[in-house]
Amino acid sequence: MARRSWMTGCVAAALLVGATAGARGDVDRAGDVTAADKVPITVPLEGGLRLEYEGYFGGLHIGSARAVLEREGARYRVSAEARARGILEWFSEYRGEAETRGALAARDAAGLDGRAPKPDIHRNRGEWQGDERWVALDYDEAGRVATRDGSPPEEEEDELTPIPEGATTDTIDPISAIVALAGILENGGTCDTTLKLYDGRRRYDLTVADGGEKRFAPNDYSIFAGSARACALSIERIGGFRVGRVEYFTTARGRTVWVGRPIEAGPPVPVRVEVETAYGTLVIHLVAAHAGERRIALEPGRDVMADE
Repeated sequence: MARRSWMTGCVAAALLVGATAGARGDVDRAGDVTAADKVPITVPLEGGLRLEYEGYFGGLHIGSARAVLEREGARYRVSAEARARGILEWFSEYRGEAETRGALAARDAAGLDGRAPKPDIHRNRGEWQGDERWVALDYDEAGRVATRDGSPPEEEEDELTPIPEGATTDTIDPISAIVALAGILENGGTCDTTLKLYDGRRRYDLTVADGGEKRFAPNDYSIFAGSARACALSIERIGGFRVGRVEYFTTARGRTVWVGRPIEAGPPVPVRVEVETAYGTLVIHLVAAHAGERRIALEPGRDVMADE
C-alpha cells in the first residue's frame, strides 16, 4: 500500500496536492452515492490562469495534470485534476480532483505580511483501481478546521501515527500552500518559509528553502524558458501517516519546485518539478498556460486530460 501512495504522489506533485489526492480509503458504499456526489468539483476550461502539466518518471510518461487559479479581489479559488498515464494508468487507472476556496486574510503567517491564504473549504477525491476515496474540510471564520468528513481509511487506527490534539489549529490545506508560496514570491520574497498543512488525513509541516535562480533554455518538453526560482521542499510528518517506513519519504533525496512566470505580468507558478528517488527521477513539465487571450501550449488544441 505504501507504493500506491508514492505513485499517486508522483502524478500530482506538480500541484503540491499529491498528499491529498493519494489519500487511501475504502469505496464509499452508502447506497448509490459516489464520491463525486459528496464532493462535487469542477475544473473550468475558461477564466482564471489555466496550467497544464505532464509528468515523467525515468523517462516514462506517467501522468497529466491541469490546474486553474482564479482571483477576484481578496478571494481565491484553485481547482485541479490529475490522471495517470502509460504503465501507471494500466496499473492504477488513477484519476483525482481537488478544489480549495478561500480569501487572503489580514493575519501574519509565512512571511506574507497579512496576506496569508485562509481557506473556506477544501475538497479532494480520487479513484484508484476502481476504489473511490474522498475528503472534505470546512473552516470557520477564524480559519480553523470546523468540520472534516471523508471515506474511511484502510488502515486500523493503531497503524497510523496519532495527530496530536490541537495540531490542526492554524493549518492550511496543500492547495492553499501554492497560494501562500506564490504570494511570498509575488511580494518580492524568497522560498524560505514553513507552512503548517493538514489535508484531512495527515498533518505535516512543509519547509521551503530557497535554492536561488536558474535560467532555463527552450526545450521540447516545456513551454517555459527564462528565469525560475528553485524552492526545495522538505516534509516533517506530524501525524496521520502509516507507522514505519514509507518508500517515497525514505528514498526521496531531493524535491525541488521551480517557480517562474510563464505569462508576463502573471503570478509566479510551478513551471518544473524534480524529485529524485532511489527508483529514478520524476520530472514534471509545464506544457500549457492560458490566461484570457494569452495562450501558450506545446500542442495547441490538445486536451491533456483526454483519453489517449
